[in-house]
Amino acid sequence: MMMHSSHVTWILPVMVVLFMVMGCAQQPVQRYGSVIGIEEQNIPEYKKLHADAWPGVLKRLDKCNIQNYSIYLGEVKPGKHYLFSYYEYTGRDFQADMAKMKKDETTQKWWKHTDPLQTPLATRQEGQWWANWEEVFHFAGAPSDKKPARYGSIIGIAKENILAYTQLHAAVWPGVLAAIERCNIRNYSIYLGQIEPGQYLLFSYFEYIGDDFEKDMKDIADEVTKKWWTYTDPLQIPLEGRQEGQWWKSMEEVFHMD
Repeated sequence: MMMHSSHVTWILPVMVVLFMVMGCAQQPVQRYGSVIGIEEQNIPEYKKLHADAWPGVLKRLDKCNIQNYSIYLGEVKPGKHYLFSYYEYTGRDFQADMAKMKKDETTQKWWKHTDPLQTPLATRQEGQWWANWEEVFHFAGAPSDKKPARYGSIIGIAKENILAYTQLHAAVWPGVLAAIERCNIRNYSIYLGQIEPGQYLLFSYFEYIGDDFEKDMKDIADEVTKKWWTYTDPLQIPLEGRQEGQWWKSMEEVFHMD
């Protein structure tokens, strides 16, 4: 069937709009994990500030396409405290948005309060304040409209075990991923970096959308997952001070912005 030119004139603009909408819908979320130190005496002031973050700062984060932003506080070894952040970037030009944030007067004033409380890592790259870490695993899981609970945890890893660990997590067994999803875990990322030169750490973030966390954490230990752990556990170094029954050490969330 031949199409009349008037139909073509009408359809082409619609198709352009559809492609634009589809392009926006398919814009991939970029995930970032970063770390910075904090002295023990500065923790109370840092928590106080972030329990009531300035509205202007939150507004600027939103304008710069930062979403689902959490900061966790963790003690890697006695007296050595660090802040671990996870956020998602939903824009199209990360560098441009970060440049806008740096120029924002309210954000600059906020940093005058927060920066003196933080201790940048010696292992960070040039130009970084927080050290960006490498994402070595991500599992999106099932989409959900339910408001999730968020969890952050840490564990050590020896330098000589990093290659084996990253190779395993580049192709996680399907049965393990199925158990993770079955037990209501989604948006699960693991980041790798150095706290100090030669001292490596894994930082995990995940969201839980179930109704009984303790039960689901027990149920995740099926035969396939337990077999998986026989490969991964020997590569990891559990940290001091973790709670009874924990392998990864849980952390306290001290800030969150949807």
